[in-house]
Amino acid sequence: MSTRLEAGPAAAPHLSAEELAGLHRLLLDEHVVQQTRAVELQDPPDLEPDLAEVLLTRCHEALEEIEEALRLFDEGTYGRCVACNAAIRYERLEAVPAARHCVACQTGRDRDLR
Repeated sequence: MSTRLEAGPAAAPHLSAEELAGLHRLLLDEHVVQQTRAVELQDPPDLEPDLAEVLLTRCHEALEEIEEALRLFDEGTYGRCVACNAAIRYERLEAVPAARHCVACQTGRDRDLR
């Protein structure tokens, strides 16, 4: 994971260098947390096997989402909606650093899944 923070501002001019650096740290920190959880869920002493499997699957999904966001950092496209290319607001990225969609597109996706 060799993310280049220099690529970010060109792709996300709506985000300051400080905001990008903070979001990058959040992604890296969450990556470590999810990796730790995945290891712990390999052989959990106090969980039903089915529940452990579901939680482990979610950890792997979260890791994939984080790794995709870090790849977008490398490409210089982090902070832009993959559906409409609109800027994703900082507040959304701060709450969900691996967000790939703006609120409008995510709302539409959620509605379509119902």
